Amino acid sequence: MKLTRTWILSFLLTVASFVCWFQFSYPQLEFVNFSIDRTKALQIAQDYLRQRTEDPSRFKTAIIFESDGAANRYLQQTLGFDRFIHFIREHDFDLFYWVARFFQENEKEEYRMFVSSSTGEIIAFQHIIDENEARPAVEQEEAKRQVQEFLTARFQFDPDRYLIRDDVVNTLDNRSDFSFSWQKKDISIPWSKEENSGTGKLLMSATISGNEILSFSKNSFTVSDQFNRHLERMGNTGRILSTAVRLFYLVLFTAVVFFIIVRRNNLAMHTTKKFYMGLMTLSFFLSLCLNINQFQDVIFQYHTTASFRVYFWQFTVQTVINALFISITIFMPSLAGETLHYQFFRERTTGSFLHYVRSSFLSRQVTKAVALGYFVFVVMLGIQAVIIKIGQEYWGVWIDHTWMNNLSTAYLPFVTALIIGLTASLAEELTYRLFTISWGKMIFKNTLIAVIFSSLIWGFSHSNYPVFPMWFRGIEVTCLGLFLSAVYLRWGIIPVIVGHYLFDVFWNCSEHLFGVSQPFYVYGALGVLSLPLIWACAAFVINRKAEIKPMHWRLTKHQHYNLEVLKTFLKVHKQEFDSKTPQQIKEEISSHGWDMAVVEIAMEDLGIVPRSE
Repeated sequence: MKLTRTWILSFLLTVASFVCWFQFSYPQLEFVNFSIDRTKALQIAQDYLRQRTEDPSRFKTAIIFESDGAANRYLQQTLGFDRFIHFIREHDFDLFYWVARFFQENEKEEYRMFVSSSTGEIIAFQHIIDENEARPAVEQEEAKRQVQEFLTARFQFDPDRYLIRDDVVNTLDNRSDFSFSWQKKDISIPWSKEENSGTGKLLMSATISGNEILSFSKNSFTVSDQFNRHLERMGNTGRILSTAVRLFYLVLFTAVVFFIIVRRNNLAMHTTKKFYMGLMTLSFFLSLCLNINQFQDVIFQYHTTASFRVYFWQFTVQTVINALFISITIFMPSLAGETLHYQFFRERTTGSFLHYVRSSFLSRQVTKAVALGYFVFVVMLGIQAVIIKIGQEYWGVWIDHTWMNNLSTAYLPFVTALIIGLTASLAEELTYRLFTISWGKMIFKNTLIAVIFSSLIWGFSHSNYPVFPMWFRGIEVTCLGLFLSAVYLRWGIIPVIVGHYLFDVFWNCSEHLFGVSQPFYVYGALGVLSLPLIWACAAFVINRKAEIKPMHWRLTKHQHYNLEVLKTFLKVHKQEFDSKTPQQIKEEISSHGWDMAVVEIAMEDLGIVPRSE
């Protein structure tokens, strides 16, 4: 591989991008602590149940990873990121935790334990029981005394540092539940400088019924109602933008279906159809694996009023439908994109998979394309870091860290990251780069306008992501789309798919890579990030000749029979067609219902048109 000017510039740009990312984005990852993994958290929860003389084996269990999204948003926005981290450490506040659920089918009673992912401490607990279940009667003051003793023994609760906030009794038919909460005196964080805008407070609370503590919480952060309303308004903006983009996507998908039907006999589509069917099948099975890997979350969402078997089969049917839909979003835009790309960008040979289907996926040309994908990935990180930093400085942008718990619930988080990264990069790059840019070129007659058009649709389809203000995510992703489009037009489809895949996998594994985590998860994340590199190395070693094979139709037995019939017809009526152009002959014959594949081969065999490329 020669050290050309392109590679030198790519390397320098990559270094600069990495510096920007490390300066602006890295500090927002290193505070995450996953010292306690799923197995350990479940064991801690089971041990606590045993301490309460309860047998964990009589329950079904599910355990998921969660974070306090409301506190995250409020503290970031009011304190800024640095003070937010300081607040977490100073007040021993657990932003991330495991939630273990113990339940029985068709029974209301269940237990929930909230286990800190950093210390393993049970920071909250709930025992949910039927409203008609009886408990011994106690006086309110005695209940309050027992709660204070419990919180003091468990969390070193000091009443002098707190103010009583709630002292509530809930009288039921066979018992009374007493709920108490105390607000920490030195914590009252105003939402804004406006009067009566509300404040955020840190609470310690518990509920007791008879002599049993039904629930408790070490530190719960409450946010002001004005903040929630503000957040809801911003969410509406994101929903409006997403709805508008869905309309554009509907137009886009309608165009895809149109081209699939109209150009169903296109040779480029015919040549790549088997390849994309393979990708579709792979995507379908990966989507099923994704849901299996996230099955703890599925169990956790089960409502005990329904049969678990019915719930499971409903989930299975929905999973298969979703997997099929995702596969179609890869298959159909790809085939339509191949036909349009071959028409409008034929000179950009590596712009689609047609080039590699006709040559090889294991050549040193592929090695270069994959290597370039790693440069693209790092540059994407740098672009994103700079854009977000500008947004934070001038538009008050802030990022919700709740995305960090998206994959941690999975049995193997890095496998889920792999599946999401692969399906998203294939579906989005083949739709918005391969198809939409070619389609835009056909409509607008201008490549630059086509690139802007496709990048805007792709960018604002992400407007419902947890970045505030909600419109900013569309700007950020649009800029990334412009960069990816430039790479695609210059170096083809492989670098943008590899770069996009690495970008998605990286962010979905970043909390394990840079926070405190178990080595197994770190090595797993590094493994899925290195998969394209393994492909590149295999291509470098095998180095098959990248000769472009001619495209040709593959006919069925029935088509072969029709081919001989049509050739005989053309020979008999040769004089009738001598005055017509090959295109006119094609259109006339195909208008009578003849298969375009049969028509083209018959004309080639008789020398009416030259052989296909």
